[in-house]
Amino acid sequence: MQPAPIRSIFIIATLTLMWGCAGSIPKPEFTDKVGEHKTLDGNDIAAINVQPADGVAMLAAEVQRIRELVEQQLTVKQALNPAGGDAVNYDVDVVITKYAKGSAFARAMLAGLGQIHIDGTITVTPSGASEVASEFTVKKTFAWGGIYGGATRIEDVEPAFAEGVAAGLTGQMDTSEKKNKEAGK
Repeated sequence: MQPAPIRSIFIIATLTLMWGCAGSIPKPEFTDKVGEHKTLDGNDIAAINVQPADGVAMLAAEVQRIRELVEQQLTVKQALNPAGGDAVNYDVDVVITKYAKGSAFARAMLAGLGQIHIDGTITVTPSGASEVASEFTVKKTFAWGGIYGGATRIEDVEPAFAEGVAAGLTGQMDTSEKKNKEAGK
């Protein structure tokens, strides 16, 4: 039988590996519907539209906040891409398919309970066209427990979701700070 401190460390380490923190960036998952996915170049212009899917309850302020976060993250990541010829206008539709704030009390009691979820389907279409240039999903879950889990709100998780969307739009999939710092050398 293992002593209690070793067992506790093992449990904490296991849970840490199973769930990402609020700021970990989710990787976009591209659908098979589009042959070659378009990434936005440095000079392309994107009109971001965020809306909840049918049955997903969101306040107008929450929709607006996510739209602004996606726009901010897109600006940062798009600056890393070179301009690829003429600027093209794109309509980017972000449909929030799951928006669950979870329970702070449940998260504080035990990791895995009261999870926060933000899932979305992102469709990129050249403005005025009906042909889809790119389509992908981004799913962000937060399930830490204890004080950290109880103190984390969905507003703390939204920036990571927005950065995942921007990564899919620009092809800047490696979102690690170390990689970004090395690229800036």
